Amino acid sequence: MVTTNEILIEKVFEEMLKYKPSLQKMLVSEEEDETIDPRVKGDLIIKNFPWPIGIELRRLFSATMRQPDRLRLDQIFKTIERTMQFISFIMICQIWKEKKEGKLEIPLNLSKEFQGRIVLLSLGNYTWLIRTLGNLINENKGLWFLSEMGENFGSKFFTALDFWVPERNEVGHYQINLKQEEIERRCVEYEEKLTYILQQIAFLCKYKLVSVREIKVNHPKNQPAKFDHIVDILNSSDSDFIAKEFEEERYSESHSILLMKSLKNMEDYLNLSPLVIDTHTEVIDNKGKFDIKKDIFMYTKFRDDHLMYIGTEVTEKCDLRSLHNYNNLLSQFKDMIATISG
Repeated sequence: MVTTNEILIEKVFEEMLKYKPSLQKMLVSEEEDETIDPRVKGDLIIKNFPWPIGIELRRLFSATMRQPDRLRLDQIFKTIERTMQFISFIMICQIWKEKKEGKLEIPLNLSKEFQGRIVLLSLGNYTWLIRTLGNLINENKGLWFLSEMGENFGSKFFTALDFWVPERNEVGHYQINLKQEEIERRCVEYEEKLTYILQQIAFLCKYKLVSVREIKVNHPKNQPAKFDHIVDILNSSDSDFIAKEFEEERYSESHSILLMKSLKNMEDYLNLSPLVIDTHTEVIDNKGKFDIKKDIFMYTKFRDDHLMYIGTEVTEKCDLRSLHNYNNLLSQFKDMIATISG
């Protein structure tokens, strides 16, 4: 009998293997003919997606979410929303970087609409961002930082994203009361549609999401300077992230979340801050910081000069304006809007 999540796990894992064949070596069974427990593959999927997506899948795959009930339905919505949020942030940061470097022209109507949408994000805005920015790069024959985006993100993918907006507005926000049999039916249907989206972004397993905690300069006399990067690897099934240290001849950007093509090259990355930030290094050294929680946070809205974020593991609302680098985050955010909208 096929259990909840099993088909999703099998299909997404098979897609990940195309991009990262080494995952197959991590499937270890005591007996040659023994069937691999789907939970083993599920854990590998969680670990190989970036943390903001992986943690939502961890919740979806948990024992409390195995019944086709309202709790599971809500978690499917949360998983697709966080997935679309993360993908749109990758696109925004690339567009921002290329416009800043003079490599991309943005049509006036797009830049103005971006300015209106970015200040209050929603599932509908994520869909608009992914479709619009995807078409912008493709029409300009540009190269995505993640090359697979150009291959996988076409009209079929955009249409698949469109499905979720009216469903979330009606079902996710409890605008209608669903009977149990309807909830069960939708759990099955939504899981299938979520599976397709996850298959299309399975290429993310090739890349690493890291948080740059600290950069130290090592400059001995009469020798070139070296830069020690201390980073956390944000590909994990729990928030006890693995820390690594790299010595590089060039430095990256401190206190940032970087999407990297390889841990062997600190120069080839896309900086996702201030849309994705890490508060784990913040020292709670005064009462004004008591509201800060240690987590990876995702930007959600901007109002009255206030950047608002939602935690990936923390569930309660947090006011992050007392962060030591908040003014830097605010300045970066305003620069992003000015660059893309200007």
